[in-house]
Amino acid sequence: MRIDQTIDLALLKTKINRDSFQYPLILKPDMGERGKNVEIINDFTEIESYLKKVGQPILIQEYINFPIELGILFFWDNHKKPQITSIGTKEFCVLTGNGLDTLGTLVSKNHRIAHRKSILHKKFSAQWDQIIPLNKKIFIEPIGNHNRGTTFLDARDRYSEEMLKWAADCVKNIHGFDYGRLDIKIESWDSFHTKKGIKVLEINGVNSEPIHIYDPNYSIWKAYRDIFFHMKIIYELSKQKLNQPQQTLSLADFIRGSRIVLSKKTLKFPLHEF
Repeated sequence: MRIDQTIDLALLKTKINRDSFQYPLILKPDMGERGKNVEIINDFTEIESYLKKVGQPILIQEYINFPIELGILFFWDNHKKPQITSIGTKEFCVLTGNGLDTLGTLVSKNHRIAHRKSILHKKFSAQWDQIIPLNKKIFIEPIGNHNRGTTFLDARDRYSEEMLKWAADCVKNIHGFDYGRLDIKIESWDSFHTKKGIKVLEINGVNSEPIHIYDPNYSIWKAYRDIFFHMKIIYELSKQKLNQPQQTLSLADFIRGSRIVLSKKTLKFPLHEF
């Protein structure tokens, strides 16, 4: 569901109930990045508070509690054949107690989340000054991005023909889609075979990154190699676009759109019905 931040709250509540949305929900800016202002919302009061904080159109989505989250970089090559060049999974941030340190100290020692110490202090205020028992695990963050402490792992060995077919079937009806990353959650790796237990979180466009390069064991030189490899794919697809009859985006329209994204201004076109 996509809404303007100025929507009448009574109308919004009616629409949420009408469409049978169940809490918790995910709220995030329609034009966001790096997980900024992506929040899990537990009731309508929290939605009201969120709308006051975020001054742009937002997306309301169901919260998917499947155990595996991954990003699949997919494109149609110049021969219109489907291709997958990157698969990455996300390992959410979990802290393990050592029987000596408080939760606050464990957060401070973790380089992935130390920068969010003030935010996590509020979230875990009741446990913050408590010593966490040996081997006790605390699930810190269920939202999968770098800023929230998530570790990205190379999962290209999980590639299958069933995954490729599912991805192709997923995007083939998206007009103009040539290249992008599908961020999804699955119940198990067998989901692509059974075609059950797969939920799409979002589909990112041509600026999508091959997230397997962020695996801590992946060398920076291989990461640069893979980035340039994907840039070449985008370049070749772009050349092909220029030879097609449909009108490509003008430079003026591109600059206008870039300014809107960078400024996070409210869009000046009608929102989709929901």
